[in-house]
Amino acid sequence: MDPKALQALLTKYQNGDATDEERAQVEAWYDALDGEAEPPLSASEKQAFVNQHWQEVAAQIRQTPTRSWQLTLFYQLTAAAVLVLSIGLGWYFLMNRSPEPVSDQVAAQTGQSKLVAKTNESRKPLRIALSDGSVITLKPGSQVQYPEQFAENRREVRLVGEGFFEVTKNPKRPFLVYANGLVTKVLGTSFTIVAHAGKPTAEVVVRTGRVAVYRQADQPATTSDMVLTPNEKATFYRAESRIVKSLADHPVVIRPQAIKTHFVFDNTPVARVFKELDEVYGVTISFDADALVNCTLTANLAHQSLPDQLNMICLSIGATYQTSGTNIQISGRGCP
Repeated sequence: MDPKALQALLTKYQNGDATDEERAQVEAWYDALDGEAEPPLSASEKQAFVNQHWQEVAAQIRQTPTRSWQLTLFYQLTAAAVLVLSIGLGWYFLMNRSPEPVSDQVAAQTGQSKLVAKTNESRKPLRIALSDGSVITLKPGSQVQYPEQFAENRREVRLVGEGFFEVTKNPKRPFLVYANGLVTKVLGTSFTIVAHAGKPTAEVVVRTGRVAVYRQADQPATTSDMVLTPNEKATFYRAESRIVKSLADHPVVIRPQAIKTHFVFDNTPVARVFKELDEVYGVTISFDADALVNCTLTANLAHQSLPDQLNMICLSIGATYQTSGTNIQISGRGCP
């Protein structure tokens, strides 16, 4: 439920216009709020959020006089709603909460400043510059929260939705992104995270550098974390609490200096073609060199995606390909 809809529901409850079902929904939510642990914010951070939104909350409360017990309940509900929405939990996390610990929120950082929450309400990507020089490109409808100034020992961010991160390198201050139960830890790299609220999966796709991913329930990170390199993807399945590594859906050129032919081939042995694709995309292409020894390729593969390039190569030599994890396997009878 978005903030406007929530505001309307609470106003109906205050005015006595809510249906029995709506009243039950609000009161059940209130009971849930009352019994749950508070988000891991410091006292100063909580006070900052209350101060920031108090005028709006107070104005709404004053709009319609009502019985004292209802007013008190409405005030508590509205204040709680503003706080929860401000720190990025939203209605979903309250009505669909799982038995995860409170650590499913951004961990409190020693010495960090006030948290900032931004939502991209436009139809275009929103570019956000962080205090350490890192940049987040936030997709429409997505939300991110982060401190105005990062702590001295780490940089922590929470994401709901989709964002592309360009992280400034700093080995002494790891950069942690919390998204839908998955934690991505980096020192300096660029990557995309897709973690929409209510979705059963979260994804991390690396463009440059190396990142470690692990389940938030496994904190702190260990040496057994899954490590991703460019053009690799990790998918976290929440229900199964399982992380799977695979090739990115849309691999990009990560080593342009390795392009020797500009993807224009003239009677080139396919073994050489596959080697160039290996180096350019940073992937592993496996094939039977003996079976394909007589196969050559004459084609212009420039301005095509890797899947399209592989399809054209396989079509020309009578072969097929499939991906297994991060490996691409070519199968074919060979050429006369």
